[in-house]
Amino acid sequence: MMVKSYRRLILSFIIMVGLVFVTSFQSVAQARDDVVDVYFFHSKTCPHCLEQKPLMTYIDQHNKNVEVTSLEVNDNPKEWQEFQKARGISSGAVPRTVVEDKMFIGYSEAEGPLEYIPVHQGYIGYKNQIIAAIETAVGSPINLPKTDQTTQQQTSPPWQVFLIPFWYLCSYPFLKDQLEKRQGKRYWIGGLLATTIISLFVFLALTPDAVIKTFAQGLPFPLFVSTIALADGFNPCAFTVLVILLSLLTYTRSRKDMTLVGTTFIITSAVMYFIFIMLMVLAGSVFLENYGVRFMQILGILITGAGLINIKDYFWFKKSISLSLSEKQQSTINKRAGKIVRNLRNAKGDRKMFLAALAGTVLLAVFVNIVELGCTAILPAVYMTALLQYCSDTIGLCHISWTALYAAIYIMPLLAILGNFIYSFKSTRLTENQGRVLKLVGGLFMLFFGLAMIFKPQLLTLG
Repeated sequence: MMVKSYRRLILSFIIMVGLVFVTSFQSVAQARDDVVDVYFFHSKTCPHCLEQKPLMTYIDQHNKNVEVTSLEVNDNPKEWQEFQKARGISSGAVPRTVVEDKMFIGYSEAEGPLEYIPVHQGYIGYKNQIIAAIETAVGSPINLPKTDQTTQQQTSPPWQVFLIPFWYLCSYPFLKDQLEKRQGKRYWIGGLLATTIISLFVFLALTPDAVIKTFAQGLPFPLFVSTIALADGFNPCAFTVLVILLSLLTYTRSRKDMTLVGTTFIITSAVMYFIFIMLMVLAGSVFLENYGVRFMQILGILITGAGLINIKDYFWFKKSISLSLSEKQQSTINKRAGKIVRNLRNAKGDRKMFLAALAGTVLLAVFVNIVELGCTAILPAVYMTALLQYCSDTIGLCHISWTALYAAIYIMPLLAILGNFIYSFKSTRLTENQGRVLKLVGGLFMLFFGLAMIFKPQLLTLG
């Protein structure tokens, strides 16, 4: 009887210990389940990483329900690559903060909205949005370091850097006599452009990213489209071909024929340009989604290179590498344009000959728009990048509408040339000096936007 009582007592004790152990284990497991895992990928050489790191360290140390795993990507390349592969991230940009299903790229002390940027494959890393994501995951407010109000104030843009090109410009009256000799004036203008571009990018480098993004988003997207399309329209390649055609048409002695043929050429060019840009948008959307920042940087390098080549043509016209029509291409265009003019002169009321001339004009426009892609593909690439970020949905009406507007604005300078020819009815040619100026203007646009895509892509988050 006593033995049975002892057995019951021992069994009860074992059951009680087991229940305590299970309960304790469940409590520990439950406590572990309540911990929110946050991953912070950073680099020692990244200024934004260094700015964010104290915040992440504080959150990790002062919040038991948050565990921050901090990983230096250069010291742990294998882990970083495995994470990128697992999440399907092609961009290697840091800092990257991961809170459950949200990924934040970059870091800014300024407050901002929860905004997803496809090119970065993540949300913009505003401090308030990173904290909000952690608190949402935890389900309650978290302990944060006390903020110094002086650090919250945004640094004002360093406008003083533009004093450099200003003082350079002031040197002209003192150097005027010397600059008139040989090509001194042209080189002086080149120095002015160089100091202006350098000052502009020193200004952008010293201006906080949040300020740049706020400024860019405050710019109307229609203004950007109009400006870039109009700059693209002042294209020496397109001007050269249209002027050749219209100059030959003066020998028909018919303003009506010039108007019809010139309008046909310009409208066909607009349609071809629209199709070409839409194809760029379709291809660009795939590359931008899959390769993100790397695609932006490669595109920026190509655009910067094209800009430098065009600026080079201002000083050394068509020397070495040049994004201009070759002599062989110009010869082919001259022959095709001459054939169109001959058909018009021989038509004399023959409708078939007249329609053949118009068909030849369409084919000439198609041929020209294909061979001059080296001249025209650069600024549309800038437009394409900004458009894909502005129209965040799949390719559709938004992209088509803006591209149609771009093509319409692109042909405005061509229409102005046609109007001038119809009014004056004189044969003329695009002079070398005019070509140099057009190259310079286009080159500066390309250089600015190319460098922006490499170093400050926030400038293209317009509207």
